Amino acid sequence: MWKKIFILLGGLLAMSVVAVAEAKALPEIVWAHDIYMTTISDDYQGAEKKRGYQLLNAGTPEEQRANREIIINAIADKLKEQEAALPFKLKTTLDVGDLSERNTEFGESGAENVIQLVPIVVTDYSIDKPYVINGKTYHKYIIVSALDIAFCGEDDASGALTILSNVPLHFYESIPLSNAINEMTEKSSVELARIYANFTADMIRKHLDFTKMKKVLKGLEDKEYRAETYRVENVTYTSDRARGVLGMNKLMQRIAGNVFTSDFATHTGNIVYPMILQGDTSSWTTDAIHGFYVAKMNTSHSGEKTIQMPTNVDHKIYLDVSGAGSKEVETKYTSDINGFKVYRLWMKSNIDGKEIEITNDITEEYLKGNSVMNKIIKDEQEIFGGLMIGAAVKSAAAQAGKKVK
Repeated sequence: MWKKIFILLGGLLAMSVVAVAEAKALPEIVWAHDIYMTTISDDYQGAEKKRGYQLLNAGTPEEQRANREIIINAIADKLKEQEAALPFKLKTTLDVGDLSERNTEFGESGAENVIQLVPIVVTDYSIDKPYVINGKTYHKYIIVSALDIAFCGEDDASGALTILSNVPLHFYESIPLSNAINEMTEKSSVELARIYANFTADMIRKHLDFTKMKKVLKGLEDKEYRAETYRVENVTYTSDRARGVLGMNKLMQRIAGNVFTSDFATHTGNIVYPMILQGDTSSWTTDAIHGFYVAKMNTSHSGEKTIQMPTNVDHKIYLDVSGAGSKEVETKYTSDINGFKVYRLWMKSNIDGKEIEITNDITEEYLKGNSVMNKIIKDEQEIFGGLMIGAAVKSAAAQAGKKVK
């Protein structure tokens, strides 16, 4: 009797061990030590100007390669650091050539089932803000880094990579970090490109966590869209004041949308696809027949690739700057030369009809007349631009159900 029970228990235990092993089977992810950058072709309006924004294209081929390697190495270091806890089985290669030809060394999955790790450089821009004091020009910059860690399946027929899930890392930094006027020197695109690469690598080291990607990796092994998907569809200004100060600056809209994308994904763990700003087709075009947005990407090692993602998502996100204003306030630092104003910006976010409006404000100094004060005073465009970015951060937290500071 007991012998039979032990045999039965032993069989059940063996079955449970097999079940656990099967439950812990991890998707196989291949990374070719590449990063992907948008190709802007000549037929886009203002193509040369748009290419000029891309800092990773600045400098000599050797300088470009060095900056890209800084980012690639930061990703590689993070994968190495977290390898014991990765929610996927990592395969890597440094070989040059078509991935499907290289895949024989990656295991039993076969080229048609390979999921690729595709880091996409969404934005690698700097915004120059010049100020003139006593006839001399000083420069402040905002470095904008938007990197999407995408997981893609490869289409058997076309070879295009389809984004199945995505983890956005979108950040910005002011240069110089201080308001010291002697540090506000003009910088070349080559200098800014190196600053961008190092800043992006720092953000990867601080914020990229592959161990927390179980939710976005669900279903990848059989290329199914099991998780809910989100995307920022548009960023608008219904505020006349905001429109007057910021203009219809798509770069500012793109920054706010990207920051919301990254923060919302971080708060929720949801799959948030790269933003496609309405009316801006310099990066992505529409394949209406197959229901995809399509972009051409050049890579560090593997040549040009086509990236695509579904035009439809489960949840569409809309951002709108609904108000902007300023009011003079008295402080103990007010004088005949200067004064202070409170600047405030309102932003609405809408996901599936859930509309939340938040405010973001700041007190800033201004000059009452022509002054010879040896200091930088922000203009309204910089102030409201900063408030808009901050409002996107607050909006993402609010929509995720987090407390907004």
